[in-house]
This record gives sequence, C-alpha cells and structure tokens, in this order.
Amino acid sequence: MAKNQFIAKFESKSDAELESIAMNSRSFVFEARYAAITLLKNRNYKATIIEQVELEAEKRSKAKNEQIASLNKQDHQLITRIRQIPIKGTWKYRLENGNELQVKRWNENTFQVRIEDNYRSSLAPVIICNVKADSTYFCYPFFYIKSILTYGVGLTVLTTVLFFLGYFGSDKFVLLFPILGSVGLQLILMPFIYFITLNFFKKRLGNR
Repeated sequence: MAKNQFIAKFESKSDAELESIAMNSRSFVFEARYAAITLLKNRNYKATIIEQVELEAEKRSKAKNEQIASLNKQDHQLITRIRQIPIKGTWKYRLENGNELQVKRWNENTFQVRIEDNYRSSLAPVIICNVKADSTYFCYPFFYIKSILTYGVGLTVLTTVLFFLGYFGSDKFVLLFPILGSVGLQLILMPFIYFITLNFFKKRLGNR
C-alpha cells in the first residue's frame, strides 16, 4: 500500500489500543486500521484481527484493480467507436432524454463533442477530445466556433449597420457587444456544459 500517515501517529499506542483500532471499522477508516495491524505485525503480536484486515485489504485492492480495468475497457470502447468516424465527418447519437450527442472528427486524433437540443445548445461551448492511445484520451472545454461566427459576427454586422444609421449614438464600443456577449456567455457556461457533455459522452459511447 502507499505510505500510511497513521503509522507515525499510532507508534506510541499500546498493543491493546492498536488491536482495538483494527477491530473498530465504525470509528476508524481502513487506512487507520491497516496501520494498526502493521504496527502489531512489526511487534510480532499475534491476533486474528491481523489476518482479517489483511484479507480485507486484498479484497479492496482486487476491487480497485477491477474498477480500473473496467474503466480502461470503457475508454477503449469509446476510442474504438469514435475512430470509426471519418475525418471531417460528424456522427450523431440519440440520447435517452431526446437530445442528440454529436461527435465531429477534426483530424486523426482530435474530436469535437457537443449536445444538440435544438435551440439552447447553439449558444453553448463544446468539449474537445484528444486521443493519445487505444485506451487513453483527455478532454477539455472549448468555444463553439460556429456559434460565435453565427451570432457574434452576424449580430456585429447587424449592429454596425444600425450604428451607422444612427440607432446607437456615437459610442463605437457598442459594436463589440455581440461578439463579447457570445464569447462571454460560452465562458460562463463552460464549467457546467463540460461535465454534462463529458458524462453523456462517456456513458453513450463507453458502454456496450
């Protein structure tokens, strides 16, 4: 196991106190109980609780390894699926809530992931998925460029026309409002949309 911080804390305790800690799973976390039996073993102390905690440690380690293997399998499944998407192509996956998960392949190892819900998602950011190996990838939030070009630039053109027609006075800063608003909204939404999209991405494509 990794370095146990409880070893130093428990060194001054008696054998009886350590045995009591090892047996008390309600009051002490497992790391504390394992530290207790470690000290008892170093003192050549004999007690059935030592074997019991060691067996529990083996079961925990096995469960953790199985969980890691399961996650690696899911990641491999996800990567296998998105690698079937042709470069510049977009594949769409229906979600249980009626929305649509869209995965667009930019190049060999880079994918854009977003959720389409027909109206609100057009203003939301996306996530970028970079594949590193058959079962390794990392994701990060990014601007939805199409939205910025559509709303930011489009409304900027409209605002410019209205500005020269005299609808906004003489303050030229108003011309930046559409593009700043579009970028700002996506920045605000990034933390929320990132985790929502990533969750659906993993569940929809990482499971058989």
